[in-house]
Amino acid sequence: MDAHFPQRPGVGGLSDDAAAPVRASLPRRLALALPDALTCGLFVLTWLEPLRFGADAVKTGLIVMLLEFLVVHSSGFFAVLVYDPEASRSKRTLCVLGLSLFYLLFVLAWAAGFGEWWPLGAFAWLIGSRLGSIWIDPLPLENERTRQIVFWAVSVVLYLGGVVATVDTPLPHFGIPPELVPSLGLSGGGVWLEEPHRVIAFGALYFGGLAAVKLLVPAFSARRPA
Repeated sequence: MDAHFPQRPGVGGLSDDAAAPVRASLPRRLALALPDALTCGLFVLTWLEPLRFGADAVKTGLIVMLLEFLVVHSSGFFAVLVYDPEASRSKRTLCVLGLSLFYLLFVLAWAAGFGEWWPLGAFAWLIGSRLGSIWIDPLPLENERTRQIVFWAVSVVLYLGGVVATVDTPLPHFGIPPELVPSLGLSGGGVWLEEPHRVIAFGALYFGGLAAVKLLVPAFSARRPA
């Protein structure tokens, strides 16, 4: 007589096949990673040829990394507050924009301090990189909230790790040797201002890391309903 053994049910009563995680398609993952990959590429080019984009390119990179600090700081609030199970994607997008307006006050202060208004566009670009997953790779809200919280944690680790890794580590100057620094329009004290190749290297590593996470880490492709 053949023995019959009970089958272990999948999570939530689903079969193992239904409960198995499904990665996003390669085109979706490429689309998610593209904004950060482009930003990384601009930092790399600035590191190699800082005058290709004008004399203010290095200062621009420094301001972008300050703006990204605000984005990282705000992302935790986005993840917790924005993903309301009763809200549509449009409403969630409006919530993100509302929080962005709050942080916009800080951006305006920095823009006025540097005498430049382009940081507003840069901030919009960085926020847009966060909005991308809602539209490019939509997930059930419980999965989306988890993804955003994990991505916020990853961003914190990459940002703080990038600061530690570049602040005192010997790094190649490439196109930003010490004799070029006085002509870059940087004023004040601090490692990023006195050795600006460090903040440019930080930007390249940080945004490259974000792009790699979005492209390669399966956790950012949570299970979709059949």
